[in-house]
Amino acid sequence: MKIVCLGNLTIDDVVMPDGQTFMAHCGGDALYSGFGAHLWLDDIGIVTPVGLDFPQEYLDRIKAAGWDMSGFRRRNVPGIRSWVLHEDDGRRHFVLRSRAEDFLVLSPRVDDIPAAWLNASAFHIAAMELAAQEELADRLERLPAIVSLDPRLEYIAGNKDRLQKLISKVNIFTPSHLEVEAFFGHQDDRRAARDFADFGCEVVIIKQGEQGSLIYERESSRFWQLPAMPTKVIDVTGAGDAYCGGFLANYIQTRDLPRSGLAGAVSASFAIEQFGSLYMLNGDRSKAAQRLTSLVDQLKLPDGDRNEN
Repeated sequence: MKIVCLGNLTIDDVVMPDGQTFMAHCGGDALYSGFGAHLWLDDIGIVTPVGLDFPQEYLDRIKAAGWDMSGFRRRNVPGIRSWVLHEDDGRRHFVLRSRAEDFLVLSPRVDDIPAAWLNASAFHIAAMELAAQEELADRLERLPAIVSLDPRLEYIAGNKDRLQKLISKVNIFTPSHLEVEAFFGHQDDRRAARDFADFGCEVVIIKQGEQGSLIYERESSRFWQLPAMPTKVIDVTGAGDAYCGGFLANYIQTRDLPRSGLAGAVSASFAIEQFGSLYMLNGDRSKAAQRLTSLVDQLKLPDGDRNEN
């Protein structure tokens, strides 16, 4: 495997502002990040626990699409299921329908990673229980691989010291704008990016939703402010995860931060066009390449560089 994405597997029950419901969609940050990476690169591995009640038909569809299922690990507890409630102003609320005490059990651990996959070029640790992220980072830090980390908003309060130590063990940190505010108590993303990088990571990417993303590189002290990819928006669930996968897939090939950020934006655009992650299962790479070209041309990045100091 070139990239291994580690995260949760979920069933999402979506409620729209007008009261329409869309039940039992296949979700989870492990799938969104893996499928987002696969738009740009083959040999993507997904490591995720599978609950007792997870629909077999979804696993069959993933397998039929050619994915290696070695990282899908059965657990002896019901899986993660949530209501995803959409507001008219774009806000979302997640209401956990499962038992909170099972969340750690349903987060991947080191032993879940197939041994042959430990030689991957990169690993993405998606948002999950903090203890599981800490265990993974401790192990992956010893490998000659790039490691990216996405925090979970819910655990930030009361765990800032633990998160700071965790950030020091990874190469790329990818918080959202909301997670910046939760950690620092302000909304200055540039200031936050520098401060996060001072904890020890090399690159900070702050995901800003429809405003795009801000990338900061510690070594050069450079910023890149990048746009989102315009598209029809149906459900923004999974957009940030798909961004992380798309960014990492491009980055391990090019080491070009702004272009990788634009590739992440393209992956995110696929995630939000329909409900559920399986819409991305057979992602259209030619369409992804066209979208990336349009963003590069829009920003006039022939050399893949836009410095925003």
